Amino acid sequence: MGFLESFNRGLSGNDGYEFADRQVACAHCGGTAFDERSAQLNTMGLTFLDLDWANRSATVLVCQNCGHLEWFL
Repeated sequence: MGFLESFNRGLSGNDGYEFADRQVACAHCGGTAFDERSAQLNTMGLTFLDLDWANRSATVLVCQNCGHLEWFL
């Protein structure tokens, strides 16, 4: 999700997320309001070759209630 999509989501008051057609809820507290982040998944091989930029990224949702992280590829 890009900056504008996140901004529009915030304006609409829609904090819910869906992955694989299911509403995402925090595994720790059951909350459904998250902040979205992106994290690079570095590997030894590409780091050794100085090609970290070529690694995949994951979407990380941070629960606004308890801070628990939910990771999605």
